[in-house]
Amino acid sequence: MDDDPWDLLLAGLPPATADLVRAADALVREADPGVVRVVWPRQRTVGYGVGPRKNSEHYAYLDVYDRHLNLGFNRGAALAGAGLDGGLLEGTGTSFRKVAVRDAAVLADPRLPGLLRAAREERLAALGR
Repeated sequence: MDDDPWDLLLAGLPPATADLVRAADALVREADPGVVRVVWPRQRTVGYGVGPRKNSEHYAYLDVYDRHLNLGFNRGAALAGAGLDGGLLEGTGTSFRKVAVRDAAVLADPRLPGLLRAAREERLAALGR
């Protein structure tokens, strides 16, 4: 088996969930072609950012479970508070918010690409880039 973290993550998932992960990844990459993706196969998470640093440079993530995944936003509370999520994000924490993805139709929501771009812009602005 290949030691590529992405391949390792997908290999450990039920086929339908692996398809959702691929679709979510494609959505993020389409919204941000220059995104930096970091995969943690053992934790079943994928981080997306303007650089590899999880706590400062990442703006979105996937938490992968057997039958669904969460497309999360590291500073989703701020995005929701500014009305940039269109009511899409779930959660009550002080920072993180998510969208539960149980089927591919959720990923077709037209609000998601703009939300991903807003999250990216927030990170760039916060980092002074």
